[in-house]
Amino acid sequence: MSMELRVFDKAIEPLGAIDELASLIWRMKYFDVGTFSLLAPITDNNSKLLIEGNIIVKHDGKKEVTDAAGGIWRRAAQITYVHITKDENGLEQIEAQGKMLSWWLNKRCISPQIVETDTNQNLINSMIQKNCGSAATAKRQFPQFTILEQADMGGSSVEYANEVYAKLGDEVKARAQAGKLGYDILINEREKKYGFYLYKGNDLTAKNNDGNTPCIFSRDFDNVNEQEYTASIENCGNFIYVQGAADENGNQPVTTVDGEGAAGLELVEVFCEATDIARKYQSGETEVTIPLDTYIEMLKTRGAAELENYGETINFVSTINTNSNLRFKEDFDLGDRITCKENKWGIQIDARITEVTETYQKGAEEIEATFGDSLPTLVDQIRKVR
Repeated sequence: MSMELRVFDKAIEPLGAIDELASLIWRMKYFDVGTFSLLAPITDNNSKLLIEGNIIVKHDGKKEVTDAAGGIWRRAAQITYVHITKDENGLEQIEAQGKMLSWWLNKRCISPQIVETDTNQNLINSMIQKNCGSAATAKRQFPQFTILEQADMGGSSVEYANEVYAKLGDEVKARAQAGKLGYDILINEREKKYGFYLYKGNDLTAKNNDGNTPCIFSRDFDNVNEQEYTASIENCGNFIYVQGAADENGNQPVTTVDGEGAAGLELVEVFCEATDIARKYQSGETEVTIPLDTYIEMLKTRGAAELENYGETINFVSTINTNSNLRFKEDFDLGDRITCKENKWGIQIDARITEVTETYQKGAEEIEATFGDSLPTLVDQIRKVR
């Protein structure tokens, strides 16, 4: 399958295509911001295109997101880092790295504070509209930006209040993880628009009840070349104490969230300080005091989101056989729940595809999928300690 990298400026004006690409790693994530890195020889064309701030769009013939009017929306990335090298043999190369466009969400702090009772889907859309969409002030709106049409993804309503001036991207990620939703900012080259894309993967597990064709990855079916399995309970927690902000009398409410109903040695308690959730908020010119029972529910919402960081880590990484019966974006996609099976190891799990990495080198494509939890990076671990 042929692949082409097209380059645009931030106004989505076409600048050209990368030539003589040496390698590309294109990593997409369901709950987080994806990344890319590439190596290319120094040519007049590449030197002109591979400039920090430019937008990279990958065309490879795979199925893309299509709206009701037939518009095609693709994942894209922005170049954030450029490094030029010359080795001892005189070979000059450009290395470019960057992030998928959802990294732009952290260009905004949430203001004013959002205090709402709604589903995670609606809370995310509200955050986007009020901080970078059409309901934001003109200065804060992302240019050429829209929210793509979405199906109703269900889910129960939660009492929600964000940390004051929290980063928009961090809050979207937290609500997406709580609702098991994926997101990104896509690009429509023809219409010259950016679109916030919120979606939920399909259930393709072996015993799914949705009538979907099961998707089972196993060496027995010759659809994976390599597999790696990790399970860890080192950072587990299933019961959380959540402490809120003090009231006018100095009393700080504490509530709990019991994730699994565990007891004895199976009970693992953790603590979350949520004093950033204020007891009062501004509604126009009026200062509103949040009722205690509503405030407790807000603390429980925060606690449940924090518990997401303390679950057992189960991780299956597989290199997909690109010539097998299962094809990426045709039979499975990022965010789908599938079944992983390895008879020799005695392991079978149903897990979500949380990352997909496409690697192009020397005319060949390799696809690596992560099923289940992404293993925490050092940066993630440091954030968790803080």
